[in-house]
Amino acid sequence: MKIITLVMFIITTFLYAGIENEIGISMGVVATENEDGNRFENYGASATYQMNRFVVSPRFDIDYVGVDEVGSLWKASVNGVYEYENNTEFVPYGLVGLGYEKVSSEIKGSFESHPFIQGGMGIGYKLKNGYKAKVEGKMLQIIGGEDENNEMIFNAGMSFPIGGQKKKRRRIVRRRPPSKPIIIRQKIPVYINSKECSQKIAGLDRDRDGITDRVDQCPYTPCDFSVDRFGCPIKATLRINFATASAIIRPNSVPKVQNFANFLLRNRGSVVKIIGHTDSVGKSAYNFALSKRRAKSVADRLIALGVSPARVSFDGMGESQPIASNKTDYAKAQNRRIEAILSYPNRRRGR
Repeated sequence: MKIITLVMFIITTFLYAGIENEIGISMGVVATENEDGNRFENYGASATYQMNRFVVSPRFDIDYVGVDEVGSLWKASVNGVYEYENNTEFVPYGLVGLGYEKVSSEIKGSFESHPFIQGGMGIGYKLKNGYKAKVEGKMLQIIGGEDENNEMIFNAGMSFPIGGQKKKRRRIVRRRPPSKPIIIRQKIPVYINSKECSQKIAGLDRDRDGITDRVDQCPYTPCDFSVDRFGCPIKATLRINFATASAIIRPNSVPKVQNFANFLLRNRGSVVKIIGHTDSVGKSAYNFALSKRRAKSVADRLIALGVSPARVSFDGMGESQPIASNKTDYAKAQNRRIEAILSYPNRRRGR
């Protein structure tokens, strides 16, 4: 019961601790009493909780082993994990830790409850959205007692990020209670930089998106947006800079968000999804969480600038969709981006 209580405490305490952490589950084989050779005769299961915001990541392990002679072994341990990031999908790691093994039905001098130290190595393979497939081996040495045995554990399983599904706070929009509807027509300035926006066609094209004004249903589209045959944007990369490891928009990028908000206010038939991307530096779970926070920061700023919340959504892809190799600083800068995906659900473009 004490071990079960400890499991519940760890899970409930840390489940909502932050989006930078991960939980792992695995199954494997265990060899006990290895003095006369390794005999992997027992099966086990493991659950882990790892905090990824540190260079050496704290990890809490709960291991279960079924043993015929005593029923079961329960192990609880605290470990330090160091991952070797190498800009590939494979992440090797090492760990050391200490813990306590509880024997359900102790046998004096053979199977007794004692503390232990352990070390191990493993390798993870990065999947989408911060998920990983893992293979791991651990060596455990019992401390104290009449028979200081060692054990070996080999596990295979999965880990996944947690905390990203926190309950969203309901957005409260404060409205002035007018006696009757008030329509305010605000003239929104639009700036076309002729040096940055080259003329794409010979005909009249004020916003220089490559669609003539006679056909263009979305005037004043920023020229670097991909547009459909009606001249309305469908996708763009917003070159927005953030503080390092932060979702705070840098001051030099605020005008870019303002200009995009102005466009959305002029073209009210569109809805937009803001998607955040990162390079491959750092842990994939952290990058996935960071990309989502940054996308939310841009979405919140658009709403604060007057765009209806019903028209704005956001998501993060982390490092899973690079557009460059991640091998140079320039390529990494290309991958650190915010994309805007636009659609027109009611086939209503422009105003």
